[in-house]
Amino acid sequence: MAEGSSDDKVGARYSDVAKRYLVGGETLQWQGKPATVVIVGRGVILTALALVFMVCLWFWPEDLGALAIALVACVLMMVTDTRYGLIVGAVGIVIVLIVWALGTDGLLLWLVIFPLAYSLVYLLANVIYLGRVLFVITDRRIITRYGIFSLRYAELNIERIQNITVLQPWYERLLGYGDVFFATAGEQGGIDYQKPGIKLMSGGAVTWEDVSKPFEVVRKVNDITHSAGRATSDNRAASSGISDAEVRLRQLSDLSVKGLISQQEYQQKRDEILRKL
Repeated sequence: MAEGSSDDKVGARYSDVAKRYLVGGETLQWQGKPATVVIVGRGVILTALALVFMVCLWFWPEDLGALAIALVACVLMMVTDTRYGLIVGAVGIVIVLIVWALGTDGLLLWLVIFPLAYSLVYLLANVIYLGRVLFVITDRRIITRYGIFSLRYAELNIERIQNITVLQPWYERLLGYGDVFFATAGEQGGIDYQKPGIKLMSGGAVTWEDVSKPFEVVRKVNDITHSAGRATSDNRAASSGISDAEVRLRQLSDLSVKGLISQQEYQQKRDEILRKL
């Protein structure tokens, strides 16, 4: 028998990981993670810009054109990632000013390496994070696992979800990813809102950031919640019907015992009630 594709093997591996968190009778409905193009892509872009920055200042520290290109690279770093890119971009601008004023003699030369070293560490951290984060939807819960050096775990019962919102700017829509907000009853559930990939917004909204195919996630959760709602309604209706039939049967039996109806009438009404169940 031929071996399956590498994608099939990766999917099977994720299924095995997700199934570790299932309880008895619970079924896996969907699993995923933040979009690779976002998590790894940011690190790749920052590293490329940092490399341009270093080359310009290392080889042409006195060339105004090279200094201008290095400044542009710093601005692009800040735009690429508004958290870590903002830091390295701001530091890069300071380094450009120092090189312009003092040159790169002695130890100053090694300052130009800092943005590249920082970006490489950032890229490595994102690769590790992507391999450890996991978004899971079961027929009962939403489960999230994330972290780099230590794993964090959070879960949310499906019935606590009040509504779902997708935030997808135009550039995210082109790449097929977005942020999914699960609005809850307002309880925090122990979720660390400072960590990337999942956070707790004010009012109890749990967020999955940079999710591939976010509307597939919405559809899956809606299917589960609506199915659960229909099952609950059906159970209530069935329970109500049985209770009403029991009352009518008791009343009919009392009438028969008291001799107010004949045995034939009793049997006929009894059969009618049972047929309606």
